[in-house]
Amino acid sequence: MSLTRREFLQASAGTIATLTMADRVYAQGKFDDSATLYAPMVRAEELVFLAQDARGPDGSPTNERGAVSQARQIVENLRRTLQKTGLDLNHLVSLTIFLTNYNDATEISRLIESYFPDPKKAYPATCFIGVMSLDGGCVIRMDAIATNSVDRAQINVSGVPYGPGSRCHGVRVGDLFFLSGVDAGGPGGSAAASADMGVQTGAILDRLAVILKSEGLSLGDMFRTFMFMPDLSVRTAYGEARRKKYKDIFKLEEYPANSGIGVKSLGQNLLLRSVAIASRDRTKAVVVSDKVRLAPGSFSQSYRAGKWLFVAGQDAITFDRTTRAVGDLVGQTEACLMDTKYIVEAAGGTLDSVVKTTVYLIAGQENSKFAMAYQKFFKTYRRISTMPSGLTVEVKELAPQCLVEIDSVAHLG
Repeated sequence: MSLTRREFLQASAGTIATLTMADRVYAQGKFDDSATLYAPMVRAEELVFLAQDARGPDGSPTNERGAVSQARQIVENLRRTLQKTGLDLNHLVSLTIFLTNYNDATEISRLIESYFPDPKKAYPATCFIGVMSLDGGCVIRMDAIATNSVDRAQINVSGVPYGPGSRCHGVRVGDLFFLSGVDAGGPGGSAAASADMGVQTGAILDRLAVILKSEGLSLGDMFRTFMFMPDLSVRTAYGEARRKKYKDIFKLEEYPANSGIGVKSLGQNLLLRSVAIASRDRTKAVVVSDKVRLAPGSFSQSYRAGKWLFVAGQDAITFDRTTRAVGDLVGQTEACLMDTKYIVEAAGGTLDSVVKTTVYLIAGQENSKFAMAYQKFFKTYRRISTMPSGLTVEVKELAPQCLVEIDSVAHLG
């Protein structure tokens, strides 16, 4: 769906608004509706970002209590939302599933498989994550990316086990490669052979290398990674193993933009699950703001690949490695978003360019404080009246003394 600029200016009460310069479409109610922090869908050129749970359109609590029944409602919500841009579930590229009880993953995997009878032709890159809690009576939430591009293909590699719930190793859309969650487990989500974090990290990166090689790529073509760990106390071993693999591939200041999140569970004996995005675009490059701290040898602030900017998880850590606004969720939310704003501006965009965010909150906080600060920030610094797509999940642990971390995607049309 596309509107002329005149039609956009006249569409003050519509549920679909278009910015023609970026072909960016938002499905969203009123901006200041306190029940809605995120647009249920944002389309920017060939990609569609959407997140869903089993609540009603106005944020009202779900009547469904079981994980499978909520999952079925979510998939139907995804289907209806995609239909607004003429797409269906077969156009899904990536699907991250957050569960409050990881033991529900097996049943939910079967449910999702039922919607994709031919996974070799259509199946999203999939990752299951066990989180501490979700609001609104939800026990499951799904974060998705879809595409209207015909230049897309499944990635399947013999000899590499699929991760839990996965039926493909990834999906290519144009020059972008969205990979499924990869861990060190055996076939069918069985336990890893070793309980050593360094060994598991090395195994994961070796598997990613094999998957990328099948597409004519290498680890050096990865530019965005998400690292989920049930225990961040072993992240030192993870960091050492990763640096060893990256040594002759990345300069210290050009590591992939990364998010390292302490979650509740990943299944049997699994210490790490990684989700990666790669690109065959040789012009992709690190984007840095001099107003935001650097972390060479750990992660880059952001990477630009074509018209897309993928921003690493931003937290309240300062240049001198101390934490801002300790114990203050509002202050830390503002710090995360301000750093995001600076990075997007360094890439030539504005906060209007942000089309998607993912918010990780330490469980047990007064989340209304976050919601107030998040919405106020966007209302203050964003010229358009629509919010990005996205979702909030409650996690176990972040960087020391950090209460919130926010990662984002921007479209630099």
